[in-house]
Amino acid sequence: MKNFGSQCNHGIGISGDEGVKSPDAMAFFCQVIENAGGVPYQLIFGQQSGEGSILYTGSGIRELLGVEPEDLTEKVFEDMIEERIPLSEDIPADPPEARRKFINGEIRVYKAEILVRTSGGERKWIRDSSLPLIEEETGKVTGAFGILYDITAGKLNSDRIKEKEDEFDRLKTNLLHNISHEIRTPLNAIVGFSTLLGEHFDIPERRKEYLEIITRNSDHLIEIIDDIVEISKIDAKMVKIRKDKVNLNEVLRKVFDQFRAEAFRKGLLLSFEPEHDTGEADVYSDWFKLTEVLGNLVENALKFTFEGRVEFGYSVKDGKVEFYVSDTGTGIPAEQQPKIFSRFFQVDTTSTRIYGGTGMGLSITKAYVELLGGKIWFTSQQGEGSVFRFTIPYERVGDNGNHLKIVI
Repeated sequence: MKNFGSQCNHGIGISGDEGVKSPDAMAFFCQVIENAGGVPYQLIFGQQSGEGSILYTGSGIRELLGVEPEDLTEKVFEDMIEERIPLSEDIPADPPEARRKFINGEIRVYKAEILVRTSGGERKWIRDSSLPLIEEETGKVTGAFGILYDITAGKLNSDRIKEKEDEFDRLKTNLLHNISHEIRTPLNAIVGFSTLLGEHFDIPERRKEYLEIITRNSDHLIEIIDDIVEISKIDAKMVKIRKDKVNLNEVLRKVFDQFRAEAFRKGLLLSFEPEHDTGEADVYSDWFKLTEVLGNLVENALKFTFEGRVEFGYSVKDGKVEFYVSDTGTGIPAEQQPKIFSRFFQVDTTSTRIYGGTGMGLSITKAYVELLGGKIWFTSQQGEGSVFRFTIPYERVGDNGNHLKIVI
């Protein structure tokens, strides 16, 4: 820190800190700043911005900006700046105006966040806090004494948090839009066909058709409400696991029976393949949640498959039961795959989307799998289909051994 006294003091006082004037005091003050991770500097203004002289800067400037202290000038620093964000309302966003006000004494403390590109090409966020340097004889502001701090890590974390908040807000907006549409559709059907039921009460065929439509839409409405309630319970950690003896083959059969009509209607091949017979297929788990998880995945596969097949089943691997659901559907675009289990996320969010749903199914599915003590993942190729897999702990109840495959 050579010639520190003359460089860091130079016969100039610091506004707002008249007690720190002597060379020894300034040397100690600057050393404290460097020990705390800051980089102190002294700048004497020139006639125009960029023409000033930097009398002193801490050795930390090498790591911060990639330049040697003796090579740093105001112009070198200004050329690195890509963006300035003032941190006070009295600091103009326009740099020349801010400089004018600083020199006129209208800004007592200058604080800003500055994005720079260092000499090595790295982009960094720096916080600049500076006080006016006042010439004692004239009382004029002739420069600035400041401190530079590297805030890149904190700024990036803040930006990531903001991005997540913006994404969550967008997803919530989509949710409200989707839910209003999803609820309104079955409600319109229920109200409309209830009215028609009264008009065609004496025609048995029409009455039966209308009752079936009303029942189907009522069930769909209940499913939507159930999903909303379940998401709230998961967030409040009110969902509990209730383990009992579960026959895995019966779970597969139930899911198969639940969706076989839908598969037939779409002209798809639906099949399931258990690994063992009913003896070794008996395990301890939560029957309801396991059935919901498998049912949600099969329902999703059928929704996004227009030709080909949907297959599901399980096998025992490394002390765990591993289930799979594969399809020959549309697949998931690579850029959207990281978000697929996110709350309220849907692959197609346009106003003309052809797939229904609120975007809560896979989020609930993932939460259930984790509550059961397992994990869930998938592989997908756009245009070629997807394979979802999940595990649960294998707590065996019985033994036995044939192989069974059921296809429609």
